[in-house]
Amino acid sequence: MPQTHTPFALPERPPVTRIRHARTADLLRPQGPRTQPMAGFEDKFVDIVDYIVRITHEIWVDRAIGYIYDTYDANCVVYSALGTIRSVEDVVANTLQAVSASGDGESHHLNVGWSGDDEEGFYTSHLGFAYATNTGPTIFGPATGRRTGRFFVADCITKDNRIHTEWLMRDNGAAVRQMGFDPHEVARRLAEAPALEQPTLAVPTRLNGQAVRDPYAGPIDTAQGWIEHHFDAWNTRRFDHLAHHYAPGVIAHWCGGRTAQGLRNVTALILQLLASLPTGTIRVEHVSWAEESDGTIVAARWTLEGWTRPGGMLGNVPAGRPAAIMGSTHFRFVNRSIVEEWTVFDEIGTLVQIYRA
Repeated sequence: MPQTHTPFALPERPPVTRIRHARTADLLRPQGPRTQPMAGFEDKFVDIVDYIVRITHEIWVDRAIGYIYDTYDANCVVYSALGTIRSVEDVVANTLQAVSASGDGESHHLNVGWSGDDEEGFYTSHLGFAYATNTGPTIFGPATGRRTGRFFVADCITKDNRIHTEWLMRDNGAAVRQMGFDPHEVARRLAEAPALEQPTLAVPTRLNGQAVRDPYAGPIDTAQGWIEHHFDAWNTRRFDHLAHHYAPGVIAHWCGGRTAQGLRNVTALILQLLASLPTGTIRVEHVSWAEESDGTIVAARWTLEGWTRPGGMLGNVPAGRPAAIMGSTHFRFVNRSIVEEWTVFDEIGTLVQIYRA
């Protein structure tokens, strides 16, 4: 993919599987030899993208749930908005419960950004869309028989064929609404239940002494630097700067089933989220990328921390509660501008955190 697709330079890397606009059947039968070093991985995998796509399909669609023991470390850690788990047995138990509630579940793979190697470990950011019929009870409520569809992003660090750390972001807000439940009623009920391990919140102030924080002043000629620069528009509230980042006809897919087209409407989504956390500060946690068939995609995992105020995207929440949103955005670049983005975070987990605070 020519570097002109992005406003920053990307280093040379081995070619890997491209999954956008590819049939799932073809992705499950990769052709050709291994394209990158993968010491410690099963011989059947040709690259790290192939590994992530196929183990996800086998576990969640083919129901090879026991394959988790071969692909997750015994002491793995999985972070989500609903809590942290710290063992492969918990991953198996959670998967059994999720699969039992949707007999016809299927996953569609939209993108896998990646970085790293087989020596330090591969980092992958897997964006997908899951369809299922709600045929069994879930933590959100009784079975409804309704069809649900939601985006998910799973960021994983994998070494020697096993995932040892994962950040899991599901669009549970969309699923809950499609089931016919009220997100706030569900969140208030879950907040009354015993909590799994939660992150320690230390919400930062937006000030540096008596002055507003300085804007990002680092390099913007790398993927990491450019993404830091992009999200700095959130922190400085200079949303006018986003006109330099997005194509005029950009399309955005956000959690809760929200979509927007055009710069003004995409900016409105950001404003709605920050209206719920008006003191919020966003921090970029990791950046990876993939050179795909329809442009370059950059995946950013981030944390947005702030104090709540009623209104905005999160609705009529209690005021003055600390909140930390773990989210992921995948950006697709063409002609040096963002033409499409997917932003995923767990609204329900965020609301539970707020009501429990």
